[in-house]
Amino acid sequence: MNLNQVRVLAIIAFASIQLQAFSQYNYYFGTIHAHSGYSDGNKDSLTSFMSMPYEDFEYAKHSLHMDYLGISEHNHSGAGMQLANYHRGVRQADSANQEGSFVSLYGMEWGEIASGGHVVVYGFDSLIGWETNNYDIFNAQTDYTGLFAKIAHHPGAFGYFAHPTNSDYNAIYTSPYNAVSDSAIIGTPFRSGPAFSTDTLYSDPSTGNYLTRFYDALKAGYHLGIGMDHDTHYSVFGRSQKGRTVVLADTLTRSAILDAYRSMRFYASDDWNAQISFTANGHTMGQIITEAGSPNLSISVIDPDGESNSSITIFYGIPGSGVAPTALTSVSSSLSLNYTPAIANGTSYYYFARILQADGDQIYTSPIWYTRSDFVAVPELALPAIQYFTITPNPSNGEFMYSFTTSVRLNLMLDVYTAEGKQVYHHPVPPTNGMYAEQVQLPTLAKGIYLIRLSGEGLQQMQKMIIE
Repeated sequence: MNLNQVRVLAIIAFASIQLQAFSQYNYYFGTIHAHSGYSDGNKDSLTSFMSMPYEDFEYAKHSLHMDYLGISEHNHSGAGMQLANYHRGVRQADSANQEGSFVSLYGMEWGEIASGGHVVVYGFDSLIGWETNNYDIFNAQTDYTGLFAKIAHHPGAFGYFAHPTNSDYNAIYTSPYNAVSDSAIIGTPFRSGPAFSTDTLYSDPSTGNYLTRFYDALKAGYHLGIGMDHDTHYSVFGRSQKGRTVVLADTLTRSAILDAYRSMRFYASDDWNAQISFTANGHTMGQIITEAGSPNLSISVIDPDGESNSSITIFYGIPGSGVAPTALTSVSSSLSLNYTPAIANGTSYYYFARILQADGDQIYTSPIWYTRSDFVAVPELALPAIQYFTITPNPSNGEFMYSFTTSVRLNLMLDVYTAEGKQVYHHPVPPTNGMYAEQVQLPTLAKGIYLIRLSGEGLQQMQKMIIE
């Protein structure tokens, strides 16, 4: 056995050990920002012979390290979109979707750059627009507050900022915090493009970044993750670069991928197969947590190619403080980092990680929001027996339906907490195995953000809910 063989076996053995400490989720790689010939994509259709979403999905299936693709068509005729084609695109995505093998998503990129910015929207089979006879759902061209309200009130839908500028979306970064908009928006890009790349050798990475907008949203109080956008306009789906948005999901199915996005369980990676675990007290990225004591932050990195790290850095900030996040702690030349910051009871912070690989690739995780409340008992580590925990409608007026699926028969409780950790509702859930749904009417509560916790038998799932 030569030295290289020994090195490969050592990497595999190390990865096997590390994976035992990772979450229950699998890692799936792709992007949700691309365009077909139904809007202004497939610009090389005369030579690529590709113009329709179905053809683009089939191409992406053969790209390296691409488990899913989201085509988000521009929503207006100025970019070529016609209402009938949007509905054709929805059907073609359904035809191309291969559960367990490749996930095809279809949505829209709403708005115009000159009129307030672009928002990538998924979860609608209907076109949202403003042009006469070219929409299913009307929303005025510059009314982003109205758009975000429609997304927030549509079960399963979400919005994601596209190549944002500091004045976009009715100046959302500098305007007073809006809880409904917060509920609608789940992400923003670290990098985007090159939008007009024709490269098919994975050698044209985006060198710009939108971290400042990510920071602006966090310091304004918004809860959103960070991804990697291709903004593909030529027939190179997945092949212009190695950057990917990596989602943590239990299966490679459309429902699981969309659930991962809605839960902000994703991260931005220049590297096309790096696997990152970032947790606080065992809770994975994207979660909003209220627990007793200070959080134990843990980061682990596995790169199947054996790449080493230059550094791992944890950043932190105070939600809504108006102050940008700063570095909390860092470690060099390591594949893991554990750190427990001392925070006072009743305080709230968010944390996210940056991994800098030795070749210069950067990876940013979505944040975890943590409130210390010593009135809340420390829960045991969540296990995968509770899945697909959802709250609808959200926002609500205090009346909502919760649903979930369990793999074994469980005795559970539904609890509602204020953002500060005060329990305001407690409800025993009938013993159940499989799918379960129940309507709840909360007592009169003040408007704001609440945490809904489903827990029992050492398990828990949490969701954020807005009462308006």
